[in-house]
Amino acid sequence: MIDDLLGELFGEAVFGGLGRSRRAQLLFRVFFGLLGAGLGFGGAVYFSSRGLETTNLAMHASMIAVFVFLGAFFLFNVALGRRWRWPGIGFVASFVALFATRILFGR
Repeated sequence: MIDDLLGELFGEAVFGGLGRSRRAQLLFRVFFGLLGAGLGFGGAVYFSSRGLETTNLAMHASMIAVFVFLGAFFLFNVALGRRWRWPGIGFVASFVALFATRILFGR
């Protein structure tokens, strides 16, 4: 099944029309959605495993939230093709919180 899909995509790439194919668009959307989700959630795991020796707790939590909401945005809106607003709103709010905690608490 996967080899048929890849064979048809390769055939479309060779003979043109790859960008217009719904199958290719779906495959690219899912690939980049899962790639972004993996990097976002991986960043959240990485920063949650680091200690608090160079930052405060509020900045550390908002940094983890940035990566969690970025991963959720890529997973839900890009890979699954949904139009949910909460991952984008959460990303913007946590990104603003990252700067606000830096200004308010320093370090």
